Amino acid sequence: MADIYLHGIETVEKDSGPRPVNTIDTGVIGLVGTAPDADDTLWPVDTPIAIHGINDVPEALGATGTLLDAINAIFDQATRVSQTIVLVRVEEGANLAATVGNIIGSPTARTGLHALRKAKTLLNLDPKLLIAPGFTGHRPTDGVASIAVTTQGDGYDEAPVVSFTGGGGFGAAAHAVIDATGKVTSIVVDNPGQGYAIAPTVVLTGGGFSTLAVATATLGAVANPVAVEMVILANILRACAIVDGPNSTTAAAVTYRLDFNSDRLLIVDPFVKIQKGASIVSEPASARIAGLQAQIDYAEGFWFSPSNHVIQGIVGAHRVVEHSLSDPSVESQFLNKNAVATIVRSPSGGFKLWGSRVPSSDSLKVFWSVRRAHDTIITSIELAHEPFIDKPFSLQVLTDIAETVNQALRKWKAMGATLGGRVWLDAGLNTKESWASGHLFVSYDAEGPAPIEHITFQFSRNTGYYEQLGQDAIREIARLSGRAI
Repeated sequence: MADIYLHGIETVEKDSGPRPVNTIDTGVIGLVGTAPDADDTLWPVDTPIAIHGINDVPEALGATGTLLDAINAIFDQATRVSQTIVLVRVEEGANLAATVGNIIGSPTARTGLHALRKAKTLLNLDPKLLIAPGFTGHRPTDGVASIAVTTQGDGYDEAPVVSFTGGGGFGAAAHAVIDATGKVTSIVVDNPGQGYAIAPTVVLTGGGFSTLAVATATLGAVANPVAVEMVILANILRACAIVDGPNSTTAAAVTYRLDFNSDRLLIVDPFVKIQKGASIVSEPASARIAGLQAQIDYAEGFWFSPSNHVIQGIVGAHRVVEHSLSDPSVESQFLNKNAVATIVRSPSGGFKLWGSRVPSSDSLKVFWSVRRAHDTIITSIELAHEPFIDKPFSLQVLTDIAETVNQALRKWKAMGATLGGRVWLDAGLNTKESWASGHLFVSYDAEGPAPIEHITFQFSRNTGYYEQLGQDAIREIARLSGRAI
């Protein structure tokens, strides 16, 4: 209440108190692909378009390309028609390499995959499940496999910017690392790109050097550049990506997995078989898994794994994957052990996704569902605290912030989304200096539940039960004998 003179009566409406934390929509699918026959007016390229349920799909998409099949695959999983897709159409290139370049797009121009970053502004939607079916399975042999620093240079006060010229390919990206003496010690490949006829020239600019560093690129077999870019985008959007493996052999799938170290990536191999017209064809599984995960989010909860759930609309897997619940040597177990989810025929019926692990080297970050649970908790709490920004420090505001977090943690614990949680103010961080500069530190913890991946039943024989059987038999025979008499 402002300190002003008033000769009369006023009513002040108070808005203090904790705020409700609304759980974000985790089932929004970000889909990028091609549709060469689409109407350019209804389906403009590099533009995010919202599809709210299967009845909301605009006409004139055309039957060619990857988008129509992906949309149908997603909605095959829906028991309700309200699933939401943010779709980005890109131009189909003259060959696969050119199309892949369009799929990857440009971070600065917000094209291709990066057009999904415009979805919040244009559509008020945050894609949390990213897919690009048909473009993630191959491992190019003409990408930038490594970069050797041949001259370290000196005098760099910051890492120089790395770029590439020539070679005929596209998509390569890297960053330089300098040491305390201002020398370039290494250059890390962030995206290998593909389509290079010869190794491109590595160009280092900026950094305030005294002597310019020099580096040389080498071509070779590299990670799929679309999947690499999807990981980058997932980190930006606090989302997760589902990618299709090579769809050839188990060994190739494991080799593919070794290209990645991320807890935001679910690798699925092989493809699935579907009935399409009069034929049975194979198609990437990622769209169906995205639709399955979205359906699970709405029906069971955002903290549930899609593993051990039936995939709707398929008649089998592209290759038979040997599966057993108890034999650790079978193919499905080997794939899962190496962080590749697969498609199996379930002993109870139907074809299921089998596997919850992500290709992460961090032992605390191995489960897809835990990553997504923590993302949801973090983002939901952040958004709920927008009203507190720029309010003056006070005991009321501090307790309202803490209780806003506490209420959410209690709700999620009751739902099963977290095993527990608490909030506190760290005295070491919250000093008079930090508060005087307007900076508040709020600490909280939580733990998303890991999926039960391994159940061990311990069976023991007990011959003592024969004694019980004998006693029961003696009593029953005696009873029957007495009845006969």
